[in-house]
Amino acid sequence: MHFQSYLSIEFLLYIGRWILSAFVMMLPLYLIQKYHLTDKFGKYKEYIDLMLVQIFGAFVFWWIDQMIFR
Repeated sequence: MHFQSYLSIEFLLYIGRWILSAFVMMLPLYLIQKYHLTDKFGKYKEYIDLMLVQIFGAFVFWWIDQMIFR
């Protein structure tokens, strides 16, 4: 991998996608925590929260990632 690939427009789009994903996934994470949807998992609650939010993000960003990686 060359350093120049980090200076490409594709990499800037990729960074933008990650920043956008943080904002998009804040709402589902907030709702999961507000309504205590995963409290029954005890000490593993945060891991379950993370997995659920990542699954949600996969559905939202599937098409965006397809466009970036073409």
